[in-house]
Amino acid sequence: MNYTASHIKFVFLLLTGFILASCEKVIDININNVNKKYVIEGTITDNLNSCRVSLSQTLDITDSNQFKGVKGAIITIQEDNKTPLQLKDNGEGIYGANIAGKPGHRYTLLVKIGNDHFSATSVMPQKVKFDSLFVTERMFLGKMRKIATVAFKDPPGKGNAYRFTQLTDGKKENSIFIFDDNLIDGRPVINELLIFGDDERSLKKGDQLTVEMRCIEMPVYLYWYSLTQGALGQNQSASPANPVSNITGGAIGYFSANTFEAKTMTVK
Repeated sequence: MNYTASHIKFVFLLLTGFILASCEKVIDININNVNKKYVIEGTITDNLNSCRVSLSQTLDITDSNQFKGVKGAIITIQEDNKTPLQLKDNGEGIYGANIAGKPGHRYTLLVKIGNDHFSATSVMPQKVKFDSLFVTERMFLGKMRKIATVAFKDPPGKGNAYRFTQLTDGKKENSIFIFDDNLIDGRPVINELLIFGDDERSLKKGDQLTVEMRCIEMPVYLYWYSLTQGALGQNQSASPANPVSNITGGAIGYFSANTFEAKTMTVK
């Protein structure tokens, strides 16, 4: 039998149709949900009314991107060997107590949710004075920018770590600013809080700038450090990993007993 070009073209199109139909069956993927984990974010500082615990759960891939607070948990905090204090359930997964911590003291957090128990301990570091807050102007990412700049003096002896939080007109900046004293031990420190992003997040004249300084212990520093490494895609990881946590029992998050000091200024 002699095959013309039109016959060959018809057979090719027919085979292509069968192949495509087969492929449609192969790519029908069923994504299984993973077990949800509790997320605990707890802090106590040396200021009154600063003991706060946020309790939520991780999301499935099919969930909307909104974390819902977990109510009804029993959460206590204990200073050294004193009687534990139960935190008040303020709703929406937020628990708190009107107490202040003390540098050098150990704090233990216990969280009970049904049959699940979680715990963490944190020792509040000694307070390092937040000397000054000012704004530096310089070229950054090709543009002249105003950058929040902090100054303090690290005390002698390695092991100190710091976390800074920036707020502009009351709105919190999501960037994570953390430092340890590995290279600055015992020295005066001037650090710029660099923000990578669009111009909307840059400081402008007239902005009300607030920067909070926290002296944190090393396990808490490692939590924030591992969180930044995961966000930046370090170590050629194919998928982000959970940050290092100081909470036992299988929950994600951290518990930090830290000092707190804030400064506010108007950007000129």
